[in-house]
Amino acid sequence: MDSKSALYQYPAEFPEQIQMLEKLDLLFPDIVHVQDLTTQKIIYINDRFTELLGYSKQDLADRGGNLHAILLSESLFNQRAARIEELITRQKQFVEYETLLLHKNQTERLFRTRVAVFRSDAEGNPLETISVSQDITESHLNYTKLLQQQEMHRITEQAFHFGSWEKNLTTGELICSDGLYEVMGHTRETFRKDCADYTSFFTFLDHRDDELVVRTVQEAIDTRQAFRLEHRVMTQEGQEKVLMVVGRPVVNEKGKVTHLVGSIADITLLRQYESALRQKIEELQRSNGELEQFAYAASHDLQEPLRKISAFISRLKQRLGTQEDEEVENYMRRTLQAIDRMRSLIDALLILSRVTRQGKSREIVPLNPIVEEILEDFDAQIAEKGAIIEWDELPEIYGVPVQMRQLFSNLIGNSLKFTDTMRPPIIRIAAQSLSLTQVRQKGLSTARKWVEITLQDNGIGFDPEYKERIFQVFQRLNGRSEFEGTGIGLALCKKIVEHEGGIILADSKPGEGARFTFCLPSAS
Repeated sequence: MDSKSALYQYPAEFPEQIQMLEKLDLLFPDIVHVQDLTTQKIIYINDRFTELLGYSKQDLADRGGNLHAILLSESLFNQRAARIEELITRQKQFVEYETLLLHKNQTERLFRTRVAVFRSDAEGNPLETISVSQDITESHLNYTKLLQQQEMHRITEQAFHFGSWEKNLTTGELICSDGLYEVMGHTRETFRKDCADYTSFFTFLDHRDDELVVRTVQEAIDTRQAFRLEHRVMTQEGQEKVLMVVGRPVVNEKGKVTHLVGSIADITLLRQYESALRQKIEELQRSNGELEQFAYAASHDLQEPLRKISAFISRLKQRLGTQEDEEVENYMRRTLQAIDRMRSLIDALLILSRVTRQGKSREIVPLNPIVEEILEDFDAQIAEKGAIIEWDELPEIYGVPVQMRQLFSNLIGNSLKFTDTMRPPIIRIAAQSLSLTQVRQKGLSTARKWVEITLQDNGIGFDPEYKERIFQVFQRLNGRSEFEGTGIGLALCKKIVEHEGGIILADSKPGEGARFTFCLPSAS
């Protein structure tokens, strides 16, 4: 060893061994070293030692050729010595072990080492061992991460009641995750016993769904498209479950579908909740229908007694003739006024009950002509109060024309009614299309496009705490002596808007006017 480059070169008198070491260096990117069993010194080590662990051969020489003095703790060195002892005494071809080695930068690297006898004496007694050490740090880290991911996947499957599967179309083999067994209502053992391949998987299906599953899967294979389906299975205890299956075909480099992969989720409870909710909705609709029918019938039936009372008062006036009695006149006048109010209430109730009761067909409704007609109806009131009405170009919506007229007539009429005597009324109507994000935020159906319409006035306003109460039937925030009305107008507006699937909101402060915002389906 005259120079550093000559350090730990195998002795030249053994050309056969030198040739073997050269081949190992050529074939494997691993650390190769030869150890003298008598002196326990390293007599050969390749350049991978420096490349993988950062030490130079001079570092090894400085420690007297004792590799363990650099790389191994005493306990690890003793473990290695025990494995080499096992190699020699049991005459094994090789021994293998994994150990952490200390890099020169003080980080630990994991190596897998195989040790074999390299050279023996004439009697066959081992003189030297050869070790090949492979750096498996990265692969071990990747394996550890894989195990962690698998554990996370298992926990997720368990928490959300789903499982994963893979079907080999060539062999029919079906590979399942642990979550799938739980979803199917079987243990791993019973499922594997009864479901060795995809064909036997059908023994778990409700036979009513066999054709659906076969057809859907075959279509996915033929079209190379993902698929989704629901089917029923029977658990080990005989319980029926509803499962949602999502899968997709895997295509090889030749364009052939070789596998199907996917997941399966237990949606039994979801379907049960949906069924219960659907039943409750049907019961509520039936109850509402009966209530509306009662309101309609009751309102209709009340018309006749009112007509009779009104007729009796008229006859009474005729009988009295010229006989003047101020008290009687006052009673009759007040009775007729009460009859008129009652008739207005009944008419309003009839209109309210007809919103959902009558099967009027929806159509495209231009809102501009409707607003123009309503303003003509209110022209005397507008002129009397000097009201200013401003509106943008309003859109076309999809609804029932007569109900749209009732909606805008009530809202505009309210703004003209509840005015501030200290200033002329100003009513502003604006409209805008809603984005998909806005539709979702407002809880509207994303299957339709929507417009938002705002009606703002500068009237007397109301306390914000009443912004929901004002939409209730017969709710009045002001006395009848101040403002006429039935207390049904805004309830009718709410019912019309909600009948179209929309929403209506009110916002106000006393003395600052009121703003009504409502959403209707767009005709676009």
